[in-house]
This record gives sequence, structure tokens and C-alpha cells, in this order.
Amino acid sequence: EKGPLSVHSLSKAVFDEAQKEATGPRALRLLGLALVVIAAMTFLFMRTISDLLLTVGGLALALIWTVGAQGWLGPKALGLIGPPSSLTSVVPLIVIGLAVDYSIQTVALYREQTNSGESVGNGVRIGLRNAIVPLSLAAITTIVSFFTTLLSPFPAIADFGVVTGLGVGMSLIVMLTLIPSVRAIIDRRREDRGTFAPAYPISEAIPGVKRAAEKLGMVLARRPTLYLLLVVLVTIGLGYEATRIDTAFGRQDLLPRDSEVIEDLKTLEVALGGSTEMVNVLISAELTETRTVLNLWDFMTAFQDEGQRPAGVEGNISLSFGHIAFDWITDDGSLEDKYDPELARLFQEATAGLHVDAILVQEFIDKLESKEPEVVRQVLVNNPEGIDTMLIQFQALTDNPGRTADMTEETKRLWLGNNREITPTSQSIVSIEISKAVTKSQRRAIITTIAAALGILILFWASVRQPALAFIAVGPIVLALVCALGTMSLLNIPYTPVTSIITALSVGIGVDYTIHLIHRYREEFAKVRDPETAAIRTIATTGAALLGSALTTAVGFGVLAISPIPSFQQLGLTAAITIAYSLIISTLGVPPALTVWGAYQNVRLRSKMKRFWDELDVAIDNIHQHYEAD
Repeated sequence: EKGPLSVHSLSKAVFDEAQKEATGPRALRLLGLALVVIAAMTFLFMRTISDLLLTVGGLALALIWTVGAQGWLGPKALGLIGPPSSLTSVVPLIVIGLAVDYSIQTVALYREQTNSGESVGNGVRIGLRNAIVPLSLAAITTIVSFFTTLLSPFPAIADFGVVTGLGVGMSLIVMLTLIPSVRAIIDRRREDRGTFAPAYPISEAIPGVKRAAEKLGMVLARRPTLYLLLVVLVTIGLGYEATRIDTAFGRQDLLPRDSEVIEDLKTLEVALGGSTEMVNVLISAELTETRTVLNLWDFMTAFQDEGQRPAGVEGNISLSFGHIAFDWITDDGSLEDKYDPELARLFQEATAGLHVDAILVQEFIDKLESKEPEVVRQVLVNNPEGIDTMLIQFQALTDNPGRTADMTEETKRLWLGNNREITPTSQSIVSIEISKAVTKSQRRAIITTIAAALGILILFWASVRQPALAFIAVGPIVLALVCALGTMSLLNIPYTPVTSIITALSVGIGVDYTIHLIHRYREEFAKVRDPETAAIRTIATTGAALLGSALTTAVGFGVLAISPIPSFQQLGLTAAITIAYSLIISTLGVPPALTVWGAYQNVRLRSKMKRFWDELDVAIDNIHQHYEAD
């Protein structure tokens, strides 16, 4: 009969079920909402149903290919990656964001050609030629950036990088083939019927943006040093704050806020100071040695005293070899007492002197194991040829990473032997160790990702004898990443295995912006050879289109802000911040740097021309002297 009492349980299975629900059906609803929002943003910038349908169709193909590739690489096929996780559930949002960016850039470059008077055929050909280099270069750099997660100590993060990298590559292939080909078929028919009209320029989708971009370009081109210095100063300030970023991470961060599990944990926190979990302590030491017996005795005695017991530990030790031995050598007079006089005598004899008798201790262990073989083997691995291993268990409060960390250190200090002999472990302790590992791998991940991006770009631009452009492309990415980390610290967003995604994401998105600006600037500079004019034209055209890409991508990731999972909410906010910094710093940093670069190229050109004319004058004089001598 149903009564007023409601019974809830907390266990690993309950946690896993709540997490599975949050990253399953709920994640699909978030993905659907992201598609709707991004479709609306795409229509805002493209203004045509056909381009919207092409983009949405391309997104669908890219997602199907990505999910299919994940399945083929998964444990049920090739076994190269693990099963889907909470991290890989975010991959579709990243694929959508970057695929829409590729679509907008492709359409924008095509419309530029048709609006300038080119035929549909030439517009597709020239637009695709102008798009394929920057988009492919950006995509390759992004893919390599995500593949650097293979160096992560966490398999889930490595799998995430592999799946995302494949998704980015497939998105590029779809958008560079589907959109130009279908666009050519549709518009050629209209052109043949005489009904084709150039579409609205994406750079003018938001009224006033193109004019504002032109003014910004003039300001940046005329005072490049001032704005470069401003960006560097802001980055230094936020960089200092980034050194204080928190890395605390707990299992609750992957559970929905509205889950019954969270409510149960809060109830336990109020009633008992928190929920408890079993802590397993492994002691690796030779049990027949005097110091090990004494250390084990002192450890157990400390736990019996509330004053010495580590804060956060609930009660005495519940299971250990010492407890089992104590039951058999102590007579408490009860009917259930396991007291054995022979074992008691043997133990007394083995520990009677200043030093324990190793042979008698081993005999005591063997006889005790014969009394309760399963129980003793549960807590002791008696290795006659090496070091023994003992298990000690007790209950401890969880849900407070700081308290758990202090409890772990205090437990280690109570073992008076070598610190390497004791290893406490539990779900909360593992989470803390994960946070420490994230902190240690953070610097390596950032350096590796940036170095990979820089290496690829240097190789590319070295082929046209302009390797300095690689540093102009990567420099703003480094600054944007530092600013994003600093802002995370200011907003109390921790750097966790989930939010660490921004390392690869900042490179993937940022390099897309910088490469487009550099590629367009080179085109404009080749036409006018005026650094300032080229910068103004670049900002007015590509800058305005990048704004559309950035807004669409940021809104897509912003959907994560309404996710029920705290870590995903933080990821959504962090991604939006990273995209904003990438766009702002790319816009404020790349054109001024390119203006300086363009001026230097003109100086080099004038120097070459001067040397050429000087050499020509010398050659002419030599000819005159030769004929005069004759």
C-alpha cells in the first residue's frame, strides 16, 4: 500500500541514469532548438529561402556523416574510439556552428561576384576559387587543433577531438560542393530565362554595419600601433586573471540542476552535512615488518579518536585487516564473538618484543585466512615474494571538493610510513585528481594546439614567401584565448574537462576569422598597393560577413546556456565569450598588423626597384664606357 513515505537512493547507477537522461533526449531537444535558432539567423543574413534550405540541407548531411563516422570508429565497429559520452554530445553543436560559417562565407563570396556583374558560371567559379583557399586552410588548422586532444590523458576528451575534427572536415566538403553546385543549377536556369537578379549582399544584411565597418577600418588603418597596444594591454590584464582560474570539478557538474539526484544531495547536505561515499585506502607495505604493524595500529587508533580523525570522515573504519584480526584475538564475551585463544596467543607471541617476529606474524596471517578466507582475501593480498597490499574502508562526506582534498591529505598524514605506500581513492577523490590533471595538461594543450596551428600556417605561407603572415594569423588567437580564460576566472567559470574544449575551439574559430581577413587583405593590397585602403576594404567586406558568421555561431552555442547541466551551461557561455573575443581581437588586431605589413612590403618593393634602377644605371654606364673606349 502506498504511504506518505518517499524513498530515494543514491548510487553510481542513479548518477549514471540521471546523466544519461540529460545527455540523451534533452540533448536532442537542445540540438533541435539550436537548428531552429541558427536557421533563423542564417535567413537574417542570407535573405533567401533557397540559400536557407541549402544551408539546412548541408547541415543535415554533415551531421549524418559525422554521426555515421562516429559509429564506424566506435566500439561496435573499428573500436578506435570509445562509446558516446557527455562530451561527444556537444559535437553536433560545434559542427553546426562551423558549417554555417562555411556556408555564409561561400555564399557571400559568390554574391560578391554576381553583384559586380559576373555571370552565374563565372560567379560560382571565381567565388569558389576565392573561398576554397581560406576555408580549406582554416578547416585544416581547425581539424589539427581538435586532433591535438589525442594527447589528453582523458579518453573522452581524445574521442571528442577525433569526432569533432572529422565533423569539421565533412562540413567543409559538404558546404564547398553542395552550395556552389546547387546554386549554379538554380541561378543558371534563372539567367537563361532572364529572371536572374543579384541577391542581397551579406555584408549589408544588417543595416549600417557596412558603413560602420568602413569607419572602423579607417580608424584602424590610420592608427594601427595604438589599437595593437590597446589589445595587448587588455590581454595582459586578463592574462593575469587567467592564472587564478579555478579547476574544481565534481560529478554534480554533469547532472541536471532539476534532477531528483541534486535535490537528494541538497537534502543530505542540510541534514547530515552532505552525502557519504565509501573511501578505499590501499596500503602497499610488507605486513610482517615491525614498522608496518605499528603504523597500521596507529592508523586505526587515530580513526577511533574523533579529535584525530580527518574532517569529513563519518565514523570509524568499517573494514580493514586490523579489524578482522582484532575480532579474532579479543574476547568481548558475546555469543557472536569470534575470539580464538590460539590466534590470540600467537599474535601476542609475535608482537611481544620491540620488534615483531616476521615468521610468527606470517603464521598468524595464514591461520586467520584459514578461518575466514573470503573476508581476509578481500582486505589483504598476501604476497610471499613481494610487498603486501591491504585495503581499508571508511565512509566520508562528499559534494565538497575542498573538504575532500583536505580529508585525503589528512588521511595520508596519519599513515606514518612512506607516503608512497598509501593511496586513498573514491569517486570524489578521482574527480579532484581529474581537476589536477586538467590543470597540468592545460598548458601543454594550449602550447600544442597553438604550435600545430602556427606550423601549418607557416608551411602554407612560406610557399608564397610570406611566412610572417602565419604569426599575424595566430597572434590574435593567442590573445583571444588568454582573454577568454581571464574572463572565465572573473565569472567564476572553472576550467574543467568540459570547458577545456575552448582551447581547440578558440583556435578553430579564431583562425577562420584571421585567415579570411588576411586572404582578403592580400587580394585588395595586390589591387591598390595602398595599405590603408586595403585595410578599409577588407573590414568593409569580409569584416561584415564575419560578423554574420560570428553571431550565428555564438547564438548556436548560446543554446547550451539553457542546458540543465551546469558544465554545458558554462561551455555555452564560454564558447560565446571565446567567439566574441576572437572576432573583436581579429578585427582590431589583424588589419592594423596587415597595414604595417603592407607598408613594409611597399618599402621592400621600392628598395628592390631602387636596386633595379641602380643596377640598370650601372649597366648603361658600362655600355657607354665600352663604346667610348672603342
